[in-house]
Amino acid sequence: MEIQSMTGFGDAENRGFRVEARSVNHRFMDIHFRMPYFLNPYEMHLRNILKEYFSRGRFDITVTFTEDIEIKIGINRRLAASVIKALKELKEAEGLEESPGITHLFWFRDSIFQQEPDFSLDALEATFREALEKLREMRIKEGLMLVEGIYNIIDAVEEMIKEIEELSSELVDERFKELKEKVQRLIDNSEIDETRLLQEIAFMAEKADISEELSRLKSHIKQLRDTLRKGPSVGRKLDFILQECFREINTIGSKSTDYRISERVVKVKTEIEKIREQAQNLQ
Repeated sequence: MEIQSMTGFGDAENRGFRVEARSVNHRFMDIHFRMPYFLNPYEMHLRNILKEYFSRGRFDITVTFTEDIEIKIGINRRLAASVIKALKELKEAEGLEESPGITHLFWFRDSIFQQEPDFSLDALEATFREALEKLREMRIKEGLMLVEGIYNIIDAVEEMIKEIEELSSELVDERFKELKEKVQRLIDNSEIDETRLLQEIAFMAEKADISEELSRLKSHIKQLRDTLRKGPSVGRKLDFILQECFREINTIGSKSTDYRISERVVKVKTEIEKIREQAQNLQ
């Protein structure tokens, strides 16, 4: 199955029904229906159908009748008679001039007059599925565009990580050599335990080493690629991996004192944030 965006629209009109289905971002599955009250008994059935197509997003579903549907008007005659009787008694008691008539029944139209459409559940389901198919097609199309954009960002991030790795390797050697020369001059002029001092220098150089963080960051980037390749529901997993990416790049930034690495760290964080924004719209 293809990766889907959570944004899309699909509609269909057939055999007396019109269905419009819209979806946007949401952490979970959130479904809202707007349709005539006499279709409410079928809402759960329609919900289950929708879950066959999608696993995440906010869905706004609108179901209406078209002119093709045959609708009969049902009348609650007992209630209508009671209303007319009550109005007549009120007229006589209060001495009103106007006599109650059919127009007064419209004050109670929601209770007295009821629409009784003659429809097929199979027609409703078929139209509903047609709208969902169009919605899915649009979500897949949007999803492909998002994934392509994320891959491009990942390529840029990997290039910057490679540059950070090369700079870091050079800096560790340079830093160790520089510290050793400075300390050597001090040793020549005083009584200092050379072995202990070299151990301290090595510790300082190791503290500035970011090779482990870079290794973990590259592993996380590989996981991003693998997750996108496997699909189809990737949004939540990508969010977790990106959190780990932020953790590693922040540690690299805090350990590095070289401005060239710091510049690239800022760029990597910016690009990872772009991926996060894109991933939030993936199912």
